[in-house]
Amino acid sequence: MSETEEMIRPATAHGPLPDDLRYFDPQIETLPRAELDRLQELRLLSMLQYIYDGNGLIREVWDAAGVKPSDITSLADFRARAPFIDKDMIRDYRDRNDDPCGGLRIADYRDIPHVGFTSGTTGDPTPVPNGKGSPTEAEILREFWQIGARGGDYVTYMMFTFRSGISRASFLNEAGFTPILSPHDPAMLPQMIDAIETYRPTILYMLSTPMMIGLEKYFETSGKDPRDVFRSVKGGVFGGEPMSPRFQKLAKDWGIEIFDYTSLGDVTGAMECRAHNGFHAWEDLALVENLDPDGNPVPDGEMGELVVTALTDPWAPLVRFRTADLVKFDRTPCSCGRTHLRFWTLGRAGDQTFIQGTPVLPRDIQAIVELFPETKSALFQIIRPQAQMDVLRLRVGYDGLTDSPDALAARIASKVTDMLGVPSAIELVPAEDLLKLGPPQKIPRVTKS
Repeated sequence: MSETEEMIRPATAHGPLPDDLRYFDPQIETLPRAELDRLQELRLLSMLQYIYDGNGLIREVWDAAGVKPSDITSLADFRARAPFIDKDMIRDYRDRNDDPCGGLRIADYRDIPHVGFTSGTTGDPTPVPNGKGSPTEAEILREFWQIGARGGDYVTYMMFTFRSGISRASFLNEAGFTPILSPHDPAMLPQMIDAIETYRPTILYMLSTPMMIGLEKYFETSGKDPRDVFRSVKGGVFGGEPMSPRFQKLAKDWGIEIFDYTSLGDVTGAMECRAHNGFHAWEDLALVENLDPDGNPVPDGEMGELVVTALTDPWAPLVRFRTADLVKFDRTPCSCGRTHLRFWTLGRAGDQTFIQGTPVLPRDIQAIVELFPETKSALFQIIRPQAQMDVLRLRVGYDGLTDSPDALAARIASKVTDMLGVPSAIELVPAEDLLKLGPPQKIPRVTKS
């Protein structure tokens, strides 16, 4: 491994840490802002030439913009001059060059320990080469620790198979945790619950809308007390999309404290802490920006687009990747003591639909659909051939237990119109059919047809 590769790797602790420590990596997690900025600049500058030399897409984009790594001598230079990339550019490079990784891969395939994939919810899945010491490993260990997991604890690891599956759980063993491995599949929940009752894990990782639907059905038919089943659990991690209000209440009734989890632009993940006041973006692992459509910085507290640059990824680093995620930032220290910025997800720019000029996002619909017993799982899609429409068209999954689907569709449409102020039309389909349309943890919330 080169000196540059070693420099940009995150430092991760191995073996359990003393119980009295509040943070998994105290020095990094509470680093003062000025020192955090200096660390970001050091890591960024140390990796740019390495990325330019080995990353075909970045080299192509930077050459087209007339920018060389030697032109960047500070974070300010980078923010002023470095060009952007996005998913369409990655796919275009992939198709033009017959490169599955879209020009991002630096290491030889023989040297890459693992290749995962993005979900493909917003397009074709993208390969994600990674390995030991990846940013995601460092991030997950910090999150498990702050939830309350300690050396010797069991944790469930029901990871999405497309992202990294169960093959990379060894890093949890190295940190002193014992993972209980299972595919992210609601059909496996009876076996997982048996394991939970036997081994009493402290973490449920990961939950999703389909898994919550499966758990609800399990407890309705099994007669088991969910509070007893989950009595050892200190936190459940929910990811893939925002958790609906009804599922939040359900998890609380089961005695599970939920920690929402989201992607940090395919560089790593981000999760709530116990303050439940935004996602922590680990700024030693990724340089994050909040920008307007013209690429200008957006003030903290205002909505913009999340742009992410990897700082510790020697395999396939993203540089100024425009995520299309709408966010707002807060750089003030969190009440948990961490100094890394927090952000809130507001939706995806491409998901925003305008009905007679009124903007609508999937999150606006979720809480409405789950109000009805027949559609309480909040499975729906916005059918949107174009961004501007006269009527909000929704495909909604229902449980099939209604005598009059037409009457149910009319009630939902009326409620949507009353609450959002836009005309709507509802297409009811069996909930099981909607679940088949997406990857294991979610369905595409916006579709053209």
